[in-house]
Amino acid sequence: MKILNICLWLLFIGFSFNSFAQTGINTKNPWGTLHVDPAKNTPATGTVTTQQTDDFIVDDNTGNVGIGTVSPITKLHINNGTPNPSITITDGTQGVDKILTSDANGVATWVMPPLITSAVLGTFPSISLPVTPTGATDPPIFSTLRIALKPGKWIVNVGLVFDTLGSVTFLQNAYLSTSLTGAVTQTNFSHSGPGGSNTSYVGVITGSVTYTPNTASDRKSYITGSSIIQVTGSPISVINLRLQNQPAGYYRFDPYAPENYFYAIPIN
Repeated sequence: MKILNICLWLLFIGFSFNSFAQTGINTKNPWGTLHVDPAKNTPATGTVTTQQTDDFIVDDNTGNVGIGTVSPITKLHINNGTPNPSITITDGTQGVDKILTSDANGVATWVMPPLITSAVLGTFPSISLPVTPTGATDPPIFSTLRIALKPGKWIVNVGLVFDTLGSVTFLQNAYLSTSLTGAVTQTNFSHSGPGGSNTSYVGVITGSVTYTPNTASDRKSYITGSSIIQVTGSPISVINLRLQNQPAGYYRFDPYAPENYFYAIPIN
């Protein structure tokens, strides 16, 4: 008798597990391992023939999750039955016109696509503020030009005009830097070109025997160029334009000169 009772008890458990293989909430006719019917409009018997736009279901066979559908065809299938938006993701990075983009590991975040992001103009002084070198071994000097960029990839374009103060011809570099003084640093951005952290803008400064300040004809030399950088600082990174130092009296740079330009264009 005892053995018979045990067998009957095990048989009862088996029937119970089979009976409750599907769980329905607000429905007696569940169509998945878990079926939630907030509107209580799933037919009590038979096949569901219409989209249940208010239901939540976990499919028996695939494990797919359906919201607004009882027949999910992907791991997450959402159908609200109308043209209105059916999903909201808020993680602090969301914003107007942003798109959801993933990294190499599939972790997604909201970013502003380059086609929507506008070009950014560097800041220039409103008056003449000439900059002159202090010594060939001194750190690069601040040109007074800077630019503020959001995270992303940018083409930074530079055009600078130099007044030659002597007869010496020499190479002149300009650098993008996080720091204003001391060594050039790149703590919130990186150059994408082959030069890496050594990337600079360079030009030849041609010597001039005579020099008259503020006379356009005496502005002999230019530095122009473009560099692709990846900005990582958030929400805004301020990047300064610094000039290679030279022996005193070699050149004068006036950021207020009309020929100068400093701007960035977003790219993919």
